[in-house]
Amino acid sequence: MAVTYTKGTDVALLDPAELAERLAAVLRGAMPWLVTLSEDEATAQAEAGKWSAKQVIGHLTDSAVNNLGRIVRMQLAPGESLPGYAQDGWVRVQHYAERGWPEVLALWFALNEHVEWTIAHVERKSLANGGTVAGQGLTLGFLIEDYVAHMEHHLRALRADLARAGCRFDATGV
Repeated sequence: MAVTYTKGTDVALLDPAELAERLAAVLRGAMPWLVTLSEDEATAQAEAGKWSAKQVIGHLTDSAVNNLGRIVRMQLAPGESLPGYAQDGWVRVQHYAERGWPEVLALWFALNEHVEWTIAHVERKSLANGGTVAGQGLTLGFLIEDYVAHMEHHLRALRADLARAGCRFDATGV
């Protein structure tokens, strides 16, 4: 968790409902163009050594799994030390590249709808709960904000990579 995607807002200014809505907006913005990808487009790597769309969305699925656990644990046991995860290994051993695009996309969307639901039900005071993730001290509020920013980062990069590869999108969004 050494890379962060947001500077973070003062937790006193954060609201779980707004954080959940931010995530919902990212999902609503991305799905219309993600569903237009063909199996071939989702499987192709933009360049050697880069993840395909399936692998990027698989990585974001793994992020959902890991961060959902962190969001729950930081509410139940503030101050706990939580592990990071080996993102390349997770993507590799789950074989997202070989799975059908509709299944990869559906899993990512369903998990993130649940993450959104869970965030919406976080008690506001819990956003100040601290913990350690992969050795980095942070608050639950920061974790959630950074989760959404991380997703936005990857979706913007994926869309740009796909556009450079010649994909045409009929829909707008992240």
